[in-house]
Amino acid sequence: MKLSARNQIKGKVMEIRKGAVTAIVYVQIAGDVMIETSLTVAATEALGLFEGKNVTLVVNPGDIIIACE
Repeated sequence: MKLSARNQIKGKVMEIRKGAVTAIVYVQIAGDVMIETSLTVAATEALGLFEGKNVTLVVNPGDIIIACE
């Protein structure tokens, strides 16, 4: 698979928490760093996601929000 997006992070699915419509997927990247992402349950099933699966996260810079106090 080729993508034009260069903001790609390789990781491993560590946990999937499914709700009625959405799922929270926890992906471990470098070391103990975990990234949490939200997608539909239908998308998790279509992608065949499961704990232990290697994945690539594609970050769309328009969707990153930084907050600080």
